[in-house]
Amino acid sequence: MFKKYKTAFIGYVIMLIITALAPVIFNVEKLQALVIFPIILILVHLTKLSFKELGLVSGTLKDYGTAVLYPLSIAVPIIILAYLTGNLGTISYNAEVPGNIALLFFTTLILAVTTEEGFFRGWLFGILEVEKINPQLIILLTAVAFSLWHAPLFFLDKGFASNMGMIPLYLGGGVIAGMIFGLLRYRSGSIIVSSFSHALWNTTTYTLFGVGSGIGLLGIEITSVFDMERGILGMVFSIIFLAVLWYFTFRGVKSAKSDEKMGAQVSK
Repeated sequence: MFKKYKTAFIGYVIMLIITALAPVIFNVEKLQALVIFPIILILVHLTKLSFKELGLVSGTLKDYGTAVLYPLSIAVPIIILAYLTGNLGTISYNAEVPGNIALLFFTTLILAVTTEEGFFRGWLFGILEVEKINPQLIILLTAVAFSLWHAPLFFLDKGFASNMGMIPLYLGGGVIAGMIFGLLRYRSGSIIVSSFSHALWNTTTYTLFGVGSGIGLLGIEITSVFDMERGILGMVFSIIFLAVLWYFTFRGVKSAKSDEKMGAQVSK
């Protein structure tokens, strides 16, 4: 049975080792993500995955609607609760903010397609699908792999290193986010869709709430509660969104299998 996972496992371990060592060897923190791109190219060449198998296809408007709904459905209730409880700080807005937000979104979108999404929801997801692994298991495995890959950030990034206590929450949130991105990839067959959602998530949380130990535009200081990635509320609302999306994604699959089984029995 391990043969089915062998290629995916070896590819992931190689990527994990290289991306962990590259920033240390060259003393460039951003290399952790950037070196993923050439690794993807090599793995795709060796495994011969097609564009479709990699998820390099466009999704439907409905798919992108779901992709947008994810970060918004987490951010909006947190902002409302922060306001109602008096935890919304002084909003620091200036004329440069819209341009900075747009730049962050499009930069993150390109990087997501060519690095994180390209590997986890692209090559890793695709090679497991080729091996006929159960889709629910693929979503879970790629999410766990995605979350574990982020662990070195707490040793490479000073903003994260100063807040080691958030490791369990951050990595747990990584699994939840990874599963949601995996569901978006599964539903649409596209890493463009999951990358769009990933870019919108990063742009929203990093701009409004901050990253690492930083404070965002909303001036919220109690980030352990009122934050999309670092807060309890972010985890709670993300779990709710995951449960709903999981239900509606696989409800139709189970129904189709039941109909198929019933049809087979009738034909006998």
